[in-house]
Amino acid sequence: MEHEPVLTSEGRQALEEKLQYLETTRRREVSLQMKNAIDHGDLSENAEYDEARNAYLQLEKQINETAGLIARARVVKDSDINIESVGIGSLVQVEEIGDSSKKQMLRLVGPTESNPQDGKISHLCPIGMALMNSRLGDVVSVNTPGGVRKYKVITITK
Repeated sequence: MEHEPVLTSEGRQALEEKLQYLETTRRREVSLQMKNAIDHGDLSENAEYDEARNAYLQLEKQINETAGLIARARVVKDSDINIESVGIGSLVQVEEIGDSSKKQMLRLVGPTESNPQDGKISHLCPIGMALMNSRLGDVVSVNTPGGVRKYKVITITK
């Protein structure tokens, strides 16, 4: 089942910057690579040309996918983010209940923006789904490969 792509304002801006880079700088680099390969003569046995052509096709595919995602995505603006309950765009501080009781900050985002190392988790991943619509003080259970983990919602901000 295909989900509607969802982006935060920050995520949309990052994609627009990526598209701008691909359509300008990267396209120029690939065009130069193709020109140099063509200058080497016979294209039928020119590995450089094949490589440049593949880079061009890959780039155009990436440009089309990025532009399509930007066009289709629903953007969650800061003003849409509710601080009463967790939703896409929410910055949530959770405390793991149990042995470690460690606290962490998580921002719920769409799968496209997901980057766990930066604390950005998809609303479709197990912890994201468990946190969706939870409120301050709620304890959510998450099934993980290592067993069930429980997290308490400490703060919800934008």
